[in-house]
Amino acid sequence: MQPSLRFLRYLVAAADKGSVTEAARTLGVSQSSVSTAVAQIEAGFGIQIFLRHHARGLSVTAAGERLLNEARALLLHAREFEANAGALSGDEQGEVSISCFTTIAPFIVPGLLDRIARERPGLRLAIDELNQQEIFEALGSGHSEIAFTYGYAIGDAFATEVLLELAPQAVLAEGHPLASRPTVSLVELADEPYVLLDLPHSRDYFLSLFLNLGIEPRIKHRARSFEMVRSLAGRGLAYGLLNAQPRSSSTYDGHAVRHVPISEPLPAVRIAALRMRQLPLRRAVSVVLDTLRLQLKEEAPV
Repeated sequence: MQPSLRFLRYLVAAADKGSVTEAARTLGVSQSSVSTAVAQIEAGFGIQIFLRHHARGLSVTAAGERLLNEARALLLHAREFEANAGALSGDEQGEVSISCFTTIAPFIVPGLLDRIARERPGLRLAIDELNQQEIFEALGSGHSEIAFTYGYAIGDAFATEVLLELAPQAVLAEGHPLASRPTVSLVELADEPYVLLDLPHSRDYFLSLFLNLGIEPRIKHRARSFEMVRSLAGRGLAYGLLNAQPRSSSTYDGHAVRHVPISEPLPAVRIAALRMRQLPLRRAVSVVLDTLRLQLKEEAPV
């Protein structure tokens, strides 16, 4: 059997996600497409790649793990071939696949799409909004060529370019007693209820800010989205910590918040561009990077 690269991508995604449903969602295809690819590869090679667990997804067999390693290597070679061919041709046409961290995507993706459409109409951007772990998986599996994300836990496999640094800010209800200050101390806030942005790696960064000062937050709420942090803070239910700042002070439910810089010298987060280190930079990807650099100079989320 000679499986297509598309089938191999589906197979690797199913293994990475541990679920046909999640693989299909990440790839933007139907569940039946992923299931068919897996079934045909298993039948074609006479190997059981996955064990199916009712309501608990998939686990990989020992034989399946060996086959998946080969599939990943083939996909990597395919990306290298495409990147080398693109670099030779200087091509600025076609599609660039991009992953973007979910909380920063609203700040950069619309402007990037708009500018590319106006200035580089031959380019198409396919963008996925993911968390940090999903971004690493998308780059490693070949699903994304480049990612725009926070500089958390970046491994040696990735080439990294820092695009922007953002300091932490307290998110307070407009009527909070400290909201009118030019800066606020995290020590002053430590005894108040706190809403934690509870995403992989994000939570570690925000909790480390308290650890650096030798204090412990009173975690009252946990949120999975940027705007939920702001909305809870806007109603005075807790204060939040975020790095990017929207241009509007209004939350989704119509309350107002203030983003106030933290007075203590705490580590900023870095917005970075990531790609697999061993792959050459395709001309089309370089154009996207140049465009984003220019956009961040004009519309930085600070």
